Amino acid sequence: MIKLVISGILGRMGQVLKSLAETSTDFSLVGGFDQKDSSDSVADLSQLKPSDVIIDFSHPSNLKQILMYAHEKKIPLVLAATGYSDIDFEWIRKTSKDIPIFYAANYSVGIHLLTKALKLVSESVDESFDIEMIDKHHKYKKDAPSGTAYKLYDAVNDGLKEKRELIDGASIKPGIHVHSLRLGNYVGEHKVIFSNLSETLELTHIAHDKNVFALGAMKAAKFIVTQKNGLYGMDDLLGEA
Repeated sequence: MIKLVISGILGRMGQVLKSLAETSTDFSLVGGFDQKDSSDSVADLSQLKPSDVIIDFSHPSNLKQILMYAHEKKIPLVLAATGYSDIDFEWIRKTSKDIPIFYAANYSVGIHLLTKALKLVSESVDESFDIEMIDKHHKYKKDAPSGTAYKLYDAVNDGLKEKRELIDGASIKPGIHVHSLRLGNYVGEHKVIFSNLSETLELTHIAHDKNVFALGAMKAAKFIVTQKNGLYGMDDLLGEA
């Protein structure tokens, strides 16, 4: 069995992942890391038991110390937090030269397929189409727009003949406008709307529960423990499958 450590184990996603890992036939949960010591976690990475892989569902503020620990121990890493900065991604890319790292803005297979569809659609629409995005999550989610919203924007913009700027919120300025809603207990709902004066096309993905993200991260963990050093993503995982 794969010996697993969960970073951010006391958080909402960490607890979902913990529950799934404890009943898994592929993983053995050997420890957790978070901001305080508890029956599930330690606040000092050096106190963790040896593991085969780390799945991080914590916060970007923990990234540097997690990368340093994984690098020192030569442990493959699955990064599932959102809100990384450009500097964070530089650290990730640099560290991935020495250990295998898996990163995805969203671990849902459905979101990955949606990005493929969006690129295909945006290759065919002309400048008459307005493009808007709705990014809906629970009220406790801190980053807005979400990492998923940026991923969908990239997919749309990759296909457009004339690139458009991402604009946060309503504006008369031309671009791709994203509207982030943080309310209730939404797991995750994303809609991309293409509309001109004659017709409208909407593509939507709805996550029904948080298990979809935890299960995706577990699939990534099973994948990354067999890989050479480098940075991997959903294309690599689904290509392997």
